[in-house]
Amino acid sequence: MFQLAQESWRYLKRSMRFLVLALLTTLVLTGCLNSSQTPPSSKVTVGIQTSPAMALVMVAQDKGFFTDAGVDVEIKEFTAGKFALQAFLSGSIDFAVSGEVPVALATLQENPIRVVSQVVESTTNEVRVVATKDDDVEDPTSYFKSKKRKLATSIGGGPEFYTYEFLKRYQIADDEVEIISQKPEDMPASLQAGSVDAISIFDPFAFIAEKNLGEKAVTFKDPELYSELYVLDVRPEQIEEKAEQIEALLKGMSEAGDFIEGNPEDAKQIVQKYTKLEKDVIDGIWGNFVFKPALTQELIEFWDAQAAWAKDTGKVKPETPAPNFREVVETRFLEKVSPSAVQLQ
Repeated sequence: MFQLAQESWRYLKRSMRFLVLALLTTLVLTGCLNSSQTPPSSKVTVGIQTSPAMALVMVAQDKGFFTDAGVDVEIKEFTAGKFALQAFLSGSIDFAVSGEVPVALATLQENPIRVVSQVVESTTNEVRVVATKDDDVEDPTSYFKSKKRKLATSIGGGPEFYTYEFLKRYQIADDEVEIISQKPEDMPASLQAGSVDAISIFDPFAFIAEKNLGEKAVTFKDPELYSELYVLDVRPEQIEEKAEQIEALLKGMSEAGDFIEGNPEDAKQIVQKYTKLEKDVIDGIWGNFVFKPALTQELIEFWDAQAAWAKDTGKVKPETPAPNFREVVETRFLEKVSPSAVQLQ
């Protein structure tokens, strides 16, 4: 009886070891399978301007494209991209999406920044001058030379650079216009109230001003002059240390670009949810943007022009060396995610 009991106990132990081994094997295989289907997420903060120009980021977040790519994004909203860039440079957020002008200025001031993608391939008339109409004046030169006008803009960003290029194009001297610094969100009401004669600003605020004034508005736009781009900013050390996060962000935005192209009305609803703008505003400016990740030669050309502007206007010392802006751009991530999106010479 004792020998039989020993045999039974040995058999039971062998059976238990087999069951435990089988269970552990199943758990390991299941874990591997799940990890291959859903990459582990890493949490990052991304600062953006609360604007339809950020549609790629908003759609990627809303549709779960960032999560699918393996990054857990927390969006931090700012009224302008330059404020998102300031927060990024201070270290309070991980990444920022800003206009390209603040990046040019920060680079000239020797702040270390790398750009890994645009979040719009291109824009058209996205920055423009909206003015209160004069019955007898239709062209910009006559409008600003007929009497001294008050022109509000956003200092330190794309609108200020556009204003500089606009006044130079139409030969409007500094003493023929009074430049006033205002927050973008305050400009439509300021124009409507008559506090200023004109505003130079990006969408949606340009469109809102046009809508508010109706037939009393006149818009001066020049598609060949300048139209703002928006870029994803990273720190040089993140190129190596956070490579997986950067690639995941671009994968998510690439998926968002495909979604926007195939489902524009659904994408507009997502943008409306984030921006709280009226649908007619989003509809009215949607065609001004091409929502695709890209790195274009136009970006480099804008930066070179903005370096000259910064010196001419005293934003930096005249002897400040012009950077090689091509070195600010890091192409490796976009080349991996979407090779055809890299259009640099």
